[in-house]
Amino acid sequence: MAEPTTEGRWDNLELLRLNAFGFGTNGVFLTMEIMILPVLTLFLVSDELKNTYLGFLGFSGLLIAAMIQFGIAPLSDRTRSRLGRRVPFLLSGCMLICLGLVLVGLAPNYVVLFVVWLFIQGSINVGYGPYQALIQDLVPVKRIGLASSYKILSDAAGALILIFVAGELLGFAAGSTPGIWIWIALAVLGASMLVTTGITSSVVIHRQKDEAARYPFQPQHGLGLHPQLSRFLVSRLLILAAIAAFQTYGMFFIKDVIELTNPAQALGRMILVIGSSLLLSVYLTGRFSDRIGRKPLIFAGAIGAAMATIWMLSAKNTGDVLMIASVIGFSIGTLLSANWAMANDLGTSGREALHMGFVNLATITGSALAKVAGPGIDLLNRLEPTVLFLDHNYTISGYSALLIGCGLLFLAGAFLLLPLKIDSQARVSPSSIHQ
Repeated sequence: MAEPTTEGRWDNLELLRLNAFGFGTNGVFLTMEIMILPVLTLFLVSDELKNTYLGFLGFSGLLIAAMIQFGIAPLSDRTRSRLGRRVPFLLSGCMLICLGLVLVGLAPNYVVLFVVWLFIQGSINVGYGPYQALIQDLVPVKRIGLASSYKILSDAAGALILIFVAGELLGFAAGSTPGIWIWIALAVLGASMLVTTGITSSVVIHRQKDEAARYPFQPQHGLGLHPQLSRFLVSRLLILAAIAAFQTYGMFFIKDVIELTNPAQALGRMILVIGSSLLLSVYLTGRFSDRIGRKPLIFAGAIGAAMATIWMLSAKNTGDVLMIASVIGFSIGTLLSANWAMANDLGTSGREALHMGFVNLATITGSALAKVAGPGIDLLNRLEPTVLFLDHNYTISGYSALLIGCGLLFLAGAFLLLPLKIDSQARVSPSSIHQ
């Protein structure tokens, strides 16, 4: 893929502004998934089946996200407008998300909430797929590692801040109907979408002045994607399944296993600890991944995340949870940052959004696998079978099986990348793939 010719220096602030959209969209998505949907589900369904209903809600939303992704990605690559290829989709996605947040506050039952969540998931992917192609569109090759870290940094900061704020707001309604506190939390999410969409759009409009010259429209035949992309996609699927599992069922784990009286507030504070250590590791990874490569950092992050996730089985109180969470956050930050830089390394000129559509499909599929664990968690929690290991009987709950499984997925995802060979200083053009 040819080096972008956009003039001007991409300093740290400019890279952060380019990735501001991720702050809003990822913050909205994860705050809804981790905080608001579990709280609403507790009030709308029976306690015995809460994991099943929540898992079905998340899984169905991800199916819609995948469908939207593959309609939007090639359309964005072919779009020519005064605002460029990506900005029209960023603006449309933002408006639709804000409408969906209003509808969440009006949802009277689980069925309506289900339909509204599908709408929001689709709306998020109207803008998020084209947004993910911006680094390949505009950032010079030698800054890809740092730009990728800032992308993960922005995503994580959005999740960190908005989940914490929502957790504190919903904490005021502990034990009662959320009422006005849900509306305030939704208003915060909507405001963050409007502000961050404006910031990213302004940077893209300014930087893409020569985009039409660099990417003249031409018919595309076949996919023309990187030949090693499939191995990377399977690896990313496994890693994201592990990450999404605790995101989805974390509040119920805290409620049922740690037995805290205000799980929403506790989870918000746990996310704050995870996010703080993640932000530190993401920044450091961005500096190192352009120098030493992506794979060493992916392996280090995966091993650390696997060990810390299984370590969570020993947590007895809030202090234990927060300490282990800091290790998980640092490890996942390293893993995600290097992994996203590798995703950009594998990109193809002129098919940036389509390429990222496949990357996002792996992300969505991994998250979907985590959602279908809900019925299994509920079943194991009810049965609590015992297994004999080294002359000791161990009780297997749904949550312990979940955490052990997550650790194994981190390791499997990293080891799949062992044979992958990649030159991070050169990108692929469609014609070179067929030579």
